[in-house]
Amino acid sequence: MFKLSPFAVSRFLAALAATVALIVLLAAGALTPVPASDAARMVEGFEELVAGLTASPLGIFLNNFVASLLMIIPAAGMALAAFIVYNTGLVISAISTASNIPAALSLLIPFLTFYGFVEMLAYGFAVSESFFLTSAAVKKRFRQEVRVVPYVVAVVGGLLALAAVLEWGLIVFFQSFPT
Repeated sequence: MFKLSPFAVSRFLAALAATVALIVLLAAGALTPVPASDAARMVEGFEELVAGLTASPLGIFLNNFVASLLMIIPAAGMALAAFIVYNTGLVISAISTASNIPAALSLLIPFLTFYGFVEMLAYGFAVSESFFLTSAAVKKRFRQEVRVVPYVVAVVGGLLALAAVLEWGLIVFFQSFPT
């Protein structure tokens, strides 16, 4: 029978806790009202930003992977993650406002299509590693913790690669419908 080490279990549970916190922040941003004038401007900026990124799974992956690497930075990574995820929620709110789709529905789409869970779990691993690195630095065990970083980066990368392929597949699927 396959048994995980207590170390792996504690890391997974920390990543799950961080994932839940990030989803709450995403929801808070998505449920924050955005005035229609600001929403149109935000949606336009978002569409310009992602136009090249969504051309392939690689573009989606690289965008998300760079963000996740920033999230691993000790202490600052947790704050950066909160900022990135909350602002992503604000973009969801802006899209909802501009398209007259309820924000809660727009927020649920990435999770109903599964890629949102995978992506947020990857970010949860990155944020939890930021916490562990910060804690290790305070406890003077930073060198020991740095040895774990390549494994965390590999897990984050694998999850984000899967999420990027799923997200890109959905984009291609929905683009096949006439507008």
